[in-house]
Amino acid sequence: MNENRLLEAVDDLTKPIIEHLTQKDDDGTFLKIHTAEHLPLLHQLRDAVNPSSNTAAGSSSLASTRNLVDSDALYRYSLITAAIGDWCRIIGVVPTRTPHRDPVTDLRQWYIAFERTGDDGEWYTRELVKWANVIRNLVDRMVERFPVRGVTCPVCKSDTFTADDGEQVMFPILIEYRRPKDGEHIRPKAICRNTDCGATWEGEEAIAELSEEVGARHAG
Repeated sequence: MNENRLLEAVDDLTKPIIEHLTQKDDDGTFLKIHTAEHLPLLHQLRDAVNPSSNTAAGSSSLASTRNLVDSDALYRYSLITAAIGDWCRIIGVVPTRTPHRDPVTDLRQWYIAFERTGDDGEWYTRELVKWANVIRNLVDRMVERFPVRGVTCPVCKSDTFTADDGEQVMFPILIEYRRPKDGEHIRPKAICRNTDCGATWEGEEAIAELSEEVGARHAG
């Protein structure tokens, strides 16, 4: 068992997430760095079940969107907490119980017991990594995305990309950014959706350079 990888996967789901947010003036001058502590991913998923109770994922969205997020979050949360509970029972750990079920406590207690077995933890590691990716995708629904129309990718020179259904679609460059919460400075990102390219520009400076390059190409 690769204990380090398994523990890292457990920590990824159960430990608070520390984020350092850069605050800049209107002209881009650095002001200071804020340190924000976010809930562990499993608790973020739990809270996403009722997103209307918090402004980050609730009231700012359409009601229909909130309902979809509720259902998806509840489904994922139910599957994951049930699986963790099963893992606990199999190894002899008594999981916490509804209505105060805590998957963070359960998973950490499971890891302590599992570590003593000396069994191969690769399968569990893969499952935990998969869960973390699913949760991040779900709680990051506040990410805004829009295509840059009328431009080609300056790296691969393509003006189309292949969609999931196999269709060729115009405008391969996609801008994405998270809606800022109180005082946050969010770094936007641009990506080329052409799978043979995948070029990425991250941050205001990189996107500004992308704009200049695209503008120069079109001017020429």
